[in-house]
Amino acid sequence: MPLNDLDRTWFRIHSDRQFRLRKQSPAELQQWPVPPHEGLTGWCVIRKDDGAMELFAIADGETWGDSDEELGPFFNDMRGAAA
Repeated sequence: MPLNDLDRTWFRIHSDRQFRLRKQSPAELQQWPVPPHEGLTGWCVIRKDDGAMELFAIADGETWGDSDEELGPFFNDMRGAAA
């Protein structure tokens, strides 16, 4: 999935970052074969190099580390699990 304009702008502002963590938009949530059930929030990690995106859901109110050091390995683990 190519980077959308907001992701592209975010990476331009945060030029030192390789990964972005953000909540999914309603349109992105509609693309799930089975959307996250009530009590879960859809999130995504975007890789700057190629715009690749991995989707996941966590319990409402949970937080996630937003550093490349945490997001990079998490992204790669999700990529490996999907293969």
